[in-house]
Amino acid sequence: MFIKSSPLTVGLIFGLSTLALASPSQAALINFSTWNQAGDVSTPSLGMADLSTNFRQNDDFPAPDSNFYFSNNPAIDSPTLESTLVLPAQSLDPDIINFVTAFEGSGLRQQYTFTEDKTLSLNWTFLTNDLTRNISGFNFDDYIFIAIDNQVQTLASTNSSVSNLIPSSTNFSREVSGNYTRTFSPGNYSIVLGVVDVGSFDSTSALRISNAQLSSQAVPEPSTVLGTVVAMGLSISARFRKHK
Repeated sequence: MFIKSSPLTVGLIFGLSTLALASPSQAALINFSTWNQAGDVSTPSLGMADLSTNFRQNDDFPAPDSNFYFSNNPAIDSPTLESTLVLPAQSLDPDIINFVTAFEGSGLRQQYTFTEDKTLSLNWTFLTNDLTRNISGFNFDDYIFIAIDNQVQTLASTNSSVSNLIPSSTNFSREVSGNYTRTFSPGNYSIVLGVVDVGSFDSTSALRISNAQLSSQAVPEPSTVLGTVVAMGLSISARFRKHK
């Protein structure tokens, strides 16, 4: 069976397909300066943040602390960090039963209420002067993390990332980079980003965030969609008639 198509029908079909293709996501870079900050945190630009575990106690002697911190504030001890970031006590300790604990660090926290699906995406770099080591049961495994609603997820660490750590072009010894993406359904969420020193106070580690953004799919109102499609259809129909 064949269906005879009119110029208006063709125009309407073209209008729908064009509108579908022309609904890009709307993205906005995150302003980390509005987040709650704890420890050594710098927010140099939209979508960017730098955090370190430097406590200003000659952490990387003989190299000066100034090579490895980003702000005028030192890192803070892990219990204070957890409290400031509203994380459960000892949630940053990798293995408290075996005395593998976080000593110090820095972090950022924000509370969001999403009324539509939102996608968080960011690029991260883990910088460290720490060695990959495990001495007499003490695990020196500095790490960077993200915590959604208090669920801590390690993004990279000294030991687990050893195969990916490469010499750094910064003042730090080694680094590894990656990205993070998660889509949230409508609701309330707490988002925390941070870095902690595990097993000792010496040797600074850091988290560098870039291109952090929240995006959503643009969905036009039904009346707007209908008006746009009809207008496109009539316009193309008129062009067809003109060329007959």
